[in-house]
Amino acid sequence: MGNLSLSKVFVYHDETKEVPGRNFKGHVLLFVPVELIIISKTPLFGLDSVEYHPRDEIAQEVLGVRRDFNYRGKFHFSKIGGSKWGTDDLAHRKAVELVVDGLCHKHQKLFKRPLHCKLAVMFYPSEADYLIYGGETKKEQKLRHDETVLRMLLKGAAHYLYDDNNRIEVANIISDGQPEHRSLDSDRILWRLTYDGLYGRAPLRDYVSLSPNATIIHLPSDHRNYEPTGEEYINAHMLQLADLMLGASLRSCYVGMTSRKTLPRIGDECVKKDIIAQPVQEMLDKRKRGGGFRYSGHYRSFNVTLVEFSEGGANFREVHTKQVPMSDSDALQMRFPFDGEA
Repeated sequence: MGNLSLSKVFVYHDETKEVPGRNFKGHVLLFVPVELIIISKTPLFGLDSVEYHPRDEIAQEVLGVRRDFNYRGKFHFSKIGGSKWGTDDLAHRKAVELVVDGLCHKHQKLFKRPLHCKLAVMFYPSEADYLIYGGETKKEQKLRHDETVLRMLLKGAAHYLYDDNNRIEVANIISDGQPEHRSLDSDRILWRLTYDGLYGRAPLRDYVSLSPNATIIHLPSDHRNYEPTGEEYINAHMLQLADLMLGASLRSCYVGMTSRKTLPRIGDECVKKDIIAQPVQEMLDKRKRGGGFRYSGHYRSFNVTLVEFSEGGANFREVHTKQVPMSDSDALQMRFPFDGEA
C-alpha cells in the first residue's frame, strides 16, 4: 500500500468572457483542500495518518507576500498594466509562484509538505445552440449552457486529477463575483452529477464524492470587503489566485510569451504579464517531456483543455503553450546568465 490522500476541497471558480483573437470563453477551477488526510503504511508502525489544512497554509503565505511588498490591492491578472516593473508586480509574481508550488505533490520549494492542490482550465466556444438548453429568455439559455459546461469541467477534472489513491470530496464551489440574473444552480451543476448514471452518462467514479451540504457560493473576490479574520476574507484571496492562474494560462497558451532567465529590477522596462505568468508557462511545458512527465511533481496536478461541440457530442483536446521567438537581448541573457548562474 502506498500513501492514500483524502482531500476535502473548496473549488474556486472564475471565468473569462474573451480569449484574445478567438471566439472562446474560459473557466478555471482551483481545487484547494480545506482538510487533507494522508494515510501511509510503515513496516514498523503499520498505518499512520496525518491531517492538515492546506488552504490555511496558502492563505498565510499569501498574506505574507502582502506584508513583504506592502501590497494592499487585489491580485488581478487582467488589470496588470504599464511596462515599468514595480513591487506590486513582484507581489503578483510571488503569488503565482505560491500556487504553482501548491500544485506540486513532491519536491516543492515553498511549502514544507505537499498541499495536493489541483488546477483545471477549460476553453470553449462563445457561441452555441442555446435553444437546446431550455429557458424562456436567451439570457437564461446562455446561463444554462454555461452551467452545463461547468458541470462537465468539474466532473472531467475530478476524474482526471484524482484517483483511487487520491480521493476527493467537494465541499463547496466558490464562484467569483455577483450572479447574473440568478445564481448558478447547485442542482444543475453539483447534484445532477450524482444522477448521471440514470441518464445514460458515466457516473461519478468511486473516488469522487460531494459533501451532503455542498453548494455554490457567489463571492466578490475583493478581500477589502471583508473582515481580515473571516472566512470570506480567505476565500476572496483564493479566488484572486484562481484569477491569476486563469490569466497566466490564457497568456501562455493563446497570447504567447517570451521567457527570461532572471527577474527584472525595480524600475526596469519589461512585459510584465509575461514575467508574472512565466512560472505557469514553465509548469505547462513539463508536458513536453512525454512519458517522462509522469515523474514530475506536477504530474496529474493540472489540466488545460479546449472543448468543441459537435453532433457526436463534446470533444476535448489538450491545449499547449504558444511559443514566441526570443529577442536578441533575451538570447544574450540566456547565453551569459547573471549572478554567476551556470
